[in-house]
Amino acid sequence: MNRWLIDSWPAWRDKVLADPEFAYKLTVEETVGLGIAMSGTVAARGKDLLKEMDFFLTDCAVGAVLNFVLIWLLAPSVAAKAGSSGLARYVNKLPSFVMAEGSYSVRQRAMSGLYKGSLFAFCGFLGSVGGTSLAFALLKVRQLIDPANNADKPLPNVINNSLGWASFMFVSTNPRYQVVNGLERAISGAASPAVSKASSLFLRTGNNLIGGSTWVLWARYIGLQKKKEPENDKKKSK
Repeated sequence: MNRWLIDSWPAWRDKVLADPEFAYKLTVEETVGLGIAMSGTVAARGKDLLKEMDFFLTDCAVGAVLNFVLIWLLAPSVAAKAGSSGLARYVNKLPSFVMAEGSYSVRQRAMSGLYKGSLFAFCGFLGSVGGTSLAFALLKVRQLIDPANNADKPLPNVINNSLGWASFMFVSTNPRYQVVNGLERAISGAASPAVSKASSLFLRTGNNLIGGSTWVLWARYIGLQKKKEPENDKKKSK
């Protein structure tokens, strides 16, 4: 598959030429990473998971959409940068991630972090719009089959949920992935390929576990996903 993509997709080839482990890192994110992220979400919700299944389904849908984008945006590329001008030319001169190898200035590295964070936020917003809309559609189908199933548990507002994802991608996801990429670069330059692959698996697994659980905490912190009270507590409060 990787060979076929290299031969048929120039942008993929440029990524692999710049980082031979690109395909491996992407595979880790899309398999182990996504599964671990959802495990982190389950752990954060704890005994409230079943009551918050609507939130969980939304998080799964959005996470699946975003994983590919996150790896792609931070991966270096050997694509030629000639012919660009203005803002595009300035952006092309920035490092692919904050701790990328090269003689970049502190300003360039800082701007790279802000720029990639903004891209992450934008992609998080669009991914959430698509993911939340899909979750809405799936739950509507389920309710048509069983009208009594979760009829009184509406999903978050699409725009509000998407703005929440955008903010999370900027303040949490971007810094975490910047650190992971930096550590991977440092390890790959000092260790064997086997150790480098093992470290990538460990770092990305841990990062996804943290991301899955901190999203729930962030969503509750900004009031997007309020913790649902048990039915007994609701009756007592009335």
